[in-house]
Amino acid sequence: MGSTPKEAAGPLVEERYRSIFIGLFVNCVVIGIGMTIVGATLPKILGEFSWSYMAAGAVIAAGSIGDLVSSFSGGILVERIGAKAVMVGGLLLETVALAFFAATPSVPINFALSLLIGFGQGAVDVTVSYAVVRIQKRGESRPMGIIHAGYAIGCVVGPVAIGLTIGSGLSWQLIFRGMALIVGLLGAAMLTLPFGRIAVTREEAVAATESESPARLPMFYVAAAILFLYSGLEFGSSKWVGEYFVSVLGCPASVGAFMVSVFWTGLLVGRVAVPVLFRKVEHGVVVVALAFVATGALALTVLIRSPVAAGIGFLVVGLGCSAIFPFVMTIVGNYFRKGQGKAVGFAATGGALGALVFPFAMASVSQGSGLGNGFWLYVLVGLALSVLALAALPMIRRGGTGER
Repeated sequence: MGSTPKEAAGPLVEERYRSIFIGLFVNCVVIGIGMTIVGATLPKILGEFSWSYMAAGAVIAAGSIGDLVSSFSGGILVERIGAKAVMVGGLLLETVALAFFAATPSVPINFALSLLIGFGQGAVDVTVSYAVVRIQKRGESRPMGIIHAGYAIGCVVGPVAIGLTIGSGLSWQLIFRGMALIVGLLGAAMLTLPFGRIAVTREEAVAATESESPARLPMFYVAAAILFLYSGLEFGSSKWVGEYFVSVLGCPASVGAFMVSVFWTGLLVGRVAVPVLFRKVEHGVVVVALAFVATGALALTVLIRSPVAAGIGFLVVGLGCSAIFPFVMTIVGNYFRKGQGKAVGFAATGGALGALVFPFAMASVSQGSGLGNGFWLYVLVGLALSVLALAALPMIRRGGTGER
């Protein structure tokens, strides 16, 4: 069933899971906003705190490091102490850290707070994926796709809301205090949700202890490697597309900022539409097709010098990237019916590592040979992603025929 999913056109999730699903979706939107908050306020931070690019980069990287650590540890903890405890704990960490972030120019203090924010976000992120794997029926992908569309919504809405706040003349530090309040209220709301309905049963716990560790199966590492490369392609494209239009294509900064929204719009549309339009197609096949679409579109985009054509190209890159992450998480959930938390957490760790490593690699390449040439690094990353996903197809198909 995992290899040839046949999704029924019924309710998105069962009624008993509906409140949990809505809570997970809201969490994704808030995380999406949080992913943009530092970048959107960075000019203000640099101007008022007199940070160097190196200091700012270190603070930003701290969030990715925290995300990386908690993605792995959270995947283990969700099955030991429960999804609610991991999620609420992560939201509590975020609340405290956001309440004090940027209150002082101290780089070490803000580095530590950014680390805590990333740690909290990673815990929430892995819990969301784990919970959806428990909620959706075997072979489904629509719930995972809709949930992860929330990230894209947050990434589109966040910069606009932050820009309006700054433009109104309010202190930019209030943005972090406001986010702390929102996250804190969200954590309180999560306490009321019936997460016990997705808890590991006694039978599942016994079966998990009697079965071999998921880490002994190659798919455990292949899924993480796929998400490692995917994160490099997605985060690299989204973070550098604005500067590409300014420095390579000679467009105004306003156009560059708009192109970031164009990329995320493509990703948002794809995350909603792909699971619906291709619900009868093998999940592994969809991942391969999307990877080749994103890679091919990026290669063509880098070759042309028309801003309009490049804008269309990055829109298609966003569409190609859109459903890879939720589909891979669905594949992991189907493949590892035992030890799901550990498998989902390790796959998410691969994605977090890619988000940490590739922006630095891109900066290094672009520093020496220019941003236009630097984008060829992501074309190579996309090609490696496509080949790896294609090579993993037989493994995915074998895994879909039996319990793990």
